[in-house]
Amino acid sequence: MKTEELKIRIEKKEQEISKLERLYEKYASENAQEKSIIDRFLETGDRTEYREYLKSLNRWYGGDAWTKANELYDARNCLTKYQKQLAVAEDKENTLNEMPEVLREFKEHLIERWDKFDLWKRNKIREEYLELLNDVKFNTEKIRSVHSEMRNKWGCDWSDFRYLSEEQIHKNNVTAAENIVLNLIDRTIEIAGKITDCSYLTLEQDNQGYLIINGIVIGEKGKAKVESIGAGGYNIQRYHIRVLVKEVRA
Repeated sequence: MKTEELKIRIEKKEQEISKLERLYEKYASENAQEKSIIDRFLETGDRTEYREYLKSLNRWYGGDAWTKANELYDARNCLTKYQKQLAVAEDKENTLNEMPEVLREFKEHLIERWDKFDLWKRNKIREEYLELLNDVKFNTEKIRSVHSEMRNKWGCDWSDFRYLSEEQIHKNNVTAAENIVLNLIDRTIEIAGKITDCSYLTLEQDNQGYLIINGIVIGEKGKAKVESIGAGGYNIQRYHIRVLVKEVRA
């Protein structure tokens, strides 16, 4: 989820919480004893004391104050979740914005090549499916056979894949490429500490025409060796890449 979307959600949730707090105070002010019990629930999330309170009154359900308190408790938890997600999203965004040029080029290359392959795959699936359907007409058994043939050739997600728009394909590939680069950065930092020099990283072309990333990264704690292994990228197999990060011992 993007940071702007999370900020909007946080703002709306804060407005909701403000409204619920006013309503809760309005209803809870009618009974001081009940309010003190519900206040403790709002702090701890433990409903046991309030249930015992209801039993002492021979009641099995709470009133308006209890209803609003539960809504308020859930809303506050939801806000906390959004705030944590925002912190993670901002950290990811900052890392991507500050990444070295060689990693940015690597990421953009993967996106470009994956977009090209996935569009070809989607169009090929559509084309083959229509051709096979034309041959079987309305025969249910043969249609099942067509679906089985498509699944065996293109994978279990073939049916969903043919409906993907160009925008959806690109969005998926941006996320996948970003995750590869972020994972590479995280593992490098874990081994070498905060990155101080990426000038020894290079992009090299493999035998499939894809750029792979290799070299040495220098960090505050030491050095890490980055080595990429690519596979696929031909026939109907999408190119995928495995990036290894190892400590360089002195």
